[in-house]
Amino acid sequence: LTPQVVGSYMAGIYAYNAVQCPMEAIHGKQSSIHNLIAGGSLGYIGIRAGRLGVPFVDPYAFLRFGLSPAAVGAAVYGGMGFLLATLGGKRI
Repeated sequence: LTPQVVGSYMAGIYAYNAVQCPMEAIHGKQSSIHNLIAGGSLGYIGIRAGRLGVPFVDPYAFLRFGLSPAAVGAAVYGGMGFLLATLGGKRI
């Protein structure tokens, strides 16, 4: 675990909250949808930039089905944000 890795994790958490918190302030309520949008958009950007990988998906699925790694990554990271927010008690 290097300082660069720790810094990347900290920057990722900060960016996630920096995207999600203004949505809650604008709408005046907490929602799992905000977490889905924040996770999905940051997942898409991270995969397009080559900083993140796509978890839980077989790499050959992209070739087999012609899927875009960035689009699948957005769905996976957005789904993870949505699931964790919902399990944490946020409403849809």
